[in-house]
Amino acid sequence: MQPTRRNSLLEWPASWKDPSLLRWLENSPFGVLLFPEDPPPQIAGPASALCRIVGRPAWRKHAEIDWRQPGNPVLIGDGVWPAMGASGAQDATEAGPTGLPWLEANGWLIRMARDLASSAEVWIRSDPPEDPDRADASLYAFAQSEARAHGALRPLVLPPRIAAGLAAGNAHAVSWWQKLCAVESWWQQRPEWQTWPTAARLVVISDFAGPNQYAAAEFLNLAARRNLSWRVRHPHGLGGEPLRGAAAVVYVDQAPLQGALLELLEPFVRQGGLLVCLDSARGALRGLEPGGGAHLRFHLFRCGKGRVAASRGGWEDPYLMAQDVHLLLSRRHDLVRLFNPGSILCWPVLSPDRSRMLVHLLNYSRTGAAHDVVVQTWAPLKSAAMEQPGRERRPAAPRREAGGWELDVEPFDGYCALELEGNWDAAG
Repeated sequence: MQPTRRNSLLEWPASWKDPSLLRWLENSPFGVLLFPEDPPPQIAGPASALCRIVGRPAWRKHAEIDWRQPGNPVLIGDGVWPAMGASGAQDATEAGPTGLPWLEANGWLIRMARDLASSAEVWIRSDPPEDPDRADASLYAFAQSEARAHGALRPLVLPPRIAAGLAAGNAHAVSWWQKLCAVESWWQQRPEWQTWPTAARLVVISDFAGPNQYAAAEFLNLAARRNLSWRVRHPHGLGGEPLRGAAAVVYVDQAPLQGALLELLEPFVRQGGLLVCLDSARGALRGLEPGGGAHLRFHLFRCGKGRVAASRGGWEDPYLMAQDVHLLLSRRHDLVRLFNPGSILCWPVLSPDRSRMLVHLLNYSRTGAAHDVVVQTWAPLKSAAMEQPGRERRPAAPRREAGGWELDVEPFDGYCALELEGNWDAAG
């Protein structure tokens, strides 16, 4: 769905009783006004002339959404506040199972929703950060940019101090508001970025329901933490070309392969693809021959020109699942690789004509890295440029190295984008 201009979401502060405060929406990017309860009549009347009004949005936990009928917009109410995970010690940062800093991120959840509800908008909400009145504008701008980069809308919920300050015309609150308006306006000037599909060689198939939900969702989360991009398909939504460009498929569900799904995956494997699934789900595949070496957690088979890796013990450990899939797929199928990422997550998307790749980079520490960060791709590059809110677009200098084409990423706070022009049909 092509985003429209002035589509940013603002949750009306409960403390604002005076309709004259609607003046802050005039000439702003916020064109949708949300009310957790029914909108007060004295506000709703004049507000309707300025923007669209949504009362009592039915936010849901993502695990409770029926992805066969997700609604439009998809209203995800259990997002997280994007940040580095903090441990109890003030001078320490919580680490995840990878040994890298644990990141509270929503990108994987937004991308999953966008793939499963491709004709709908995705809205995502979370609880505010701890002590929101102490949070600066850059923290809120980062939360808005994270959602936008992945193609979703996030309602801006003003901290009580800022809401009170705007009502009083406080200079600090006005500056805070202007910074958030500038970021949202910047994104509204780049609507195509938020519609380009994910560039990935991995497709994940699941119904994300019942006993399949946790393993499938956690795999997406932890694969994204490895900067391994993927596309998602529902087993009952396989129209079009669901496996175009794919080198591997992870079929998460416990149900055995059958019907249209079997007819799709069997020739995919025979023609050279990799299928990763539960051992109990592979039974209907024909022509499997043991081979491909030994693996502690998988039975390995050959099938035509391709391979099948059948999990011996299920998906008990999503971290190992993500690690194993990445190793089975191999790094040579990473369309983009990030060296020394630290707290940076990347997500590549591809223009419809496949001439340009945009790499979204999100730095969850919101502090420029003190070490060198490098983006690598196998595709021959013609040019590259870097963009971020509040700065001019500037060229980047790709260089040819033994492993492919590389670009140094200059230190950045929060969000930046690399736009790469090249031959993406030659990649991978």
